[in-house]
Amino acid sequence: ELLALQQLDYPFVVVDPREPPPDGIPSVSAMHAAGAKLATEHLLELGHRRIAAIGGTPGWYANDERMIGFRAALAAEGQLPDRALIRQSDWRIPRGEQAAEELLSLPDPPTAIFGFNDNVAIGVLNVARRRGLRVPHDLSVVGFDDTFQATIATPNLTTVRQPLAELGRMGVSLLLRLVEGQ
Repeated sequence: ELLALQQLDYPFVVVDPREPPPDGIPSVSAMHAAGAKLATEHLLELGHRRIAAIGGTPGWYANDERMIGFRAALAAEGQLPDRALIRQSDWRIPRGEQAAEELLSLPDPPTAIFGFNDNVAIGVLNVARRRGLRVPHDLSVVGFDDTFQATIATPNLTTVRQPLAELGRMGVSLLLRLVEGQ
């Protein structure tokens, strides 16, 4: 569909694509890999070495890029990601809870969990609370997106800020330039 629009000279910009758009399709997205790398580096700086990751939908651009950033931060510390500490989700709180239950039930559970979005991380907070774990004393949790839900979670969620308004502004700016023939 995107290529068909492009062939019709229809001006458009894809903002935060689910999958990488074909070459030549204008798009704007967050720096998913860089943000995930920063989140994981933060947990490493806190002294964590058993860091779990709860990703989103496999094959989605944001998920795959965040996994690249997560793995890059571990690699920089000389660590290989432990497959037992990686789960996938559907980006929603209940699946975050399920993944957290699995991870925290391991014989050697993680000391930190990076949820690839705030919903998943809030699911982790819910499970930690039910298990009597104190965040961040017993378990560190980091999310991604900096949504409204992260600000009202208890305790407040540490999260990577995704500049959604700026992404929108950049998309509109790029679209206007395309309309103007630039």
